[in-house]
Amino acid sequence: MRNFRNDLSIFLSILSKHDIGEFSSLYDLLGKLDSLDSFGYSLINIEFYLNGTIAGTIPDSLNKFKISLINTINLKDEINSDKDNISSDYLFELNIDSYGIGDGDGNKPFKSCLHHDKHIDSSEPKYTHPTYHFHFGGDYLEGLNTGDTFILSSPRIPHPPMDIFLGFHFIVSNYFSAKDYAFVNELKSSIEYQTIIKRAQERLWTPYFKAFDSTNTHQDFILSKIFPLYLS
Repeated sequence: MRNFRNDLSIFLSILSKHDIGEFSSLYDLLGKLDSLDSFGYSLINIEFYLNGTIAGTIPDSLNKFKISLINTINLKDEINSDKDNISSDYLFELNIDSYGIGDGDGNKPFKSCLHHDKHIDSSEPKYTHPTYHFHFGGDYLEGLNTGDTFILSSPRIPHPPMDIFLGFHFIVSNYFSAKDYAFVNELKSSIEYQTIIKRAQERLWTPYFKAFDSTNTHQDFILSKIFPLYLS
């Protein structure tokens, strides 16, 4: 808690030198940290402002953006060094409003949303659910017409390379509901299928993920290239 508070204090000092958004809720959190019994917070209305176009955005006339961050993170009651101690209410969501020339209504924003959360193993999922995963959309887009939304090319979410086998596995796992298509579970339970996918993983994914190993000697699959957000 003490380390987090110190880091947040320094971080806010850095942010104060740049006019990039509204971060008053972070100052509020800083003032509350000393009174908390256990680590955790739920933040809303952290806003970032961007002026100018973003490549790959549809419609391409959009040139003003407000990105609102919602972030909830709490620790479980019992801390275990061998397990994930982040509780199930984890949430990281980007709600994005955008305006632009020729949008037909200068007061009406186009909306987009990117949602990152934690999958809870309460039941068998219909689609592939990584423990922590990004997906497009969220509560922010519920009930909107397609004309109220926009497509943004960011962020570029890291993912290892795929060949025809891994590509097939990706599509089946993410777009075919295991509850609606009987072949999904049947296919994935096939020893032959598993063997083919594992061999493809060994060829393409094992070298990729070894980038996270400090003993890695690969020249291309290195941490700074496959996950440039990580500062070593």
